[in-house]
Amino acid sequence: MTSISATNIYNDAKLNIIYNNSHRAKKVTLKVNQIDRNIRVIVPGHKAFPAAKKFVEKNKVWIAHQLATLPPAQPFEDGGFILFHGEQYLLKHISSPKEFIVDHEARLLNVYSPDNSSFSGRVRRMLISEARTELKRLTVYYANKVCKEIHKVSVRDTATRWGSCITRNGLGNINYSWRLICAPSYVLSYVAAHECAHLVEANHSKDFWDVCSEIYGDVNRPRQWLKHNGPLLYAVGAKI
Repeated sequence: MTSISATNIYNDAKLNIIYNNSHRAKKVTLKVNQIDRNIRVIVPGHKAFPAAKKFVEKNKVWIAHQLATLPPAQPFEDGGFILFHGEQYLLKHISSPKEFIVDHEARLLNVYSPDNSSFSGRVRRMLISEARTELKRLTVYYANKVCKEIHKVSVRDTATRWGSCITRNGLGNINYSWRLICAPSYVLSYVAAHECAHLVEANHSKDFWDVCSEIYGDVNRPRQWLKHNGPLLYAVGAKI
């Protein structure tokens, strides 16, 4: 798949458009990526590029509306606020090489960085590290509840799923979105329980939900939080 980038202006708004050429696609499709806030256009072959550009032009109003409905971006900037454990925390650049200091009482994230240019990357790495530590702990906890073993827990920046589970040779491989560390703790706990329930039931049948409810409790509250607030997690680290 090859890509071509372009920039359009609509009502003074900058639209960053990425055309992805795919021979497997059968028609032109477009989607607003919540993570980087770019518009991704799937083009079914090079000959379809002119039609793809017309398609984008025709749907500019829709694209602008989709971008306008996204939550305000929360870039990783010194003095800015980001969502962390379901609350707004202040980011502070510190000179002490202690990497990452969390002050929950003051809702403050102290992040070491040798200079401002590397601050954003440091914040991102620290959030990923926090997510990995917490999600590994929760995964082991819930895997023990269903009497299953975990082979590997991975944390990535997934675009569509908060978690996924694959079982190989009786061992679970679970992948999570690092952005879950920005959600309330009970949401992290639920997603870990959800994925560990898949170690027993691979589908979303009644039996699966029975297992999930048995090891976690009432699943409605965290599910509703993700349904209504999921876009807030993708706003964390997004550039203005």
